[in-house]
Amino acid sequence: MYLSKLTVNTTSPDGARALAEPYRIHQLVYAAFPDEKDGGPGRVLFRVEPLRTSEPSVVLVQSEKEPGWTELMEQRSLLSANCKQVLFAVRSTQRLRFRLRANPTIRRVFGGPSPQGQPKQSGTRVGVYGEGAQRTWLDRKGEGGGFRVLDCRLADRGLQVSRRRNGSAPLRHLCVDFEGILEVTDPDCFLAALETGIGSAKAFGFGLLSVARA
Repeated sequence: MYLSKLTVNTTSPDGARALAEPYRIHQLVYAAFPDEKDGGPGRVLFRVEPLRTSEPSVVLVQSEKEPGWTELMEQRSLLSANCKQVLFAVRSTQRLRFRLRANPTIRRVFGGPSPQGQPKQSGTRVGVYGEGAQRTWLDRKGEGGGFRVLDCRLADRGLQVSRRRNGSAPLRHLCVDFEGILEVTDPDCFLAALETGIGSAKAFGFGLLSVARA
């Protein structure tokens, strides 16, 4: 697995447009990976880091394959690109600091139960609103992802709007930042969650779970 830290050049047209439109960040990031005809990019997750006063715009990228940032540097879309290969090793009960920008959603339930007794669901996802419900959503993700959240601060950033080139209605994704301390309960499941990400809308900058020693 590879981790990259990119500094976007906001004075270049491509860099400025990318930060203004979430899907353009997707396009900027994926330009560093092979096309489908050459094997495809593999699994890629990214997150635009929240800005603090006077700090440059930073994008974190986690990828299955090694990226090539040289062309984007030459085009001046990026001011800097630092990449390193990492091997995660965790143990049960280990505590880690974490940061996650997520799109907390659930599938819409409709009608009566299925013949198997389960609620029927549509393919439509709806946002999870309210701090309590959003924390519960993360706890459920932890149950399936091999971790337990011990301490958590969250910030609801509202709706992230992504306009599409074909002129159809823009896409809106609920954006929530989670940060705190987690405990690993199942190392194998946890490593899988790190690799695949948490929640939906990963192509729009959601789902990257960043961890560090507590």
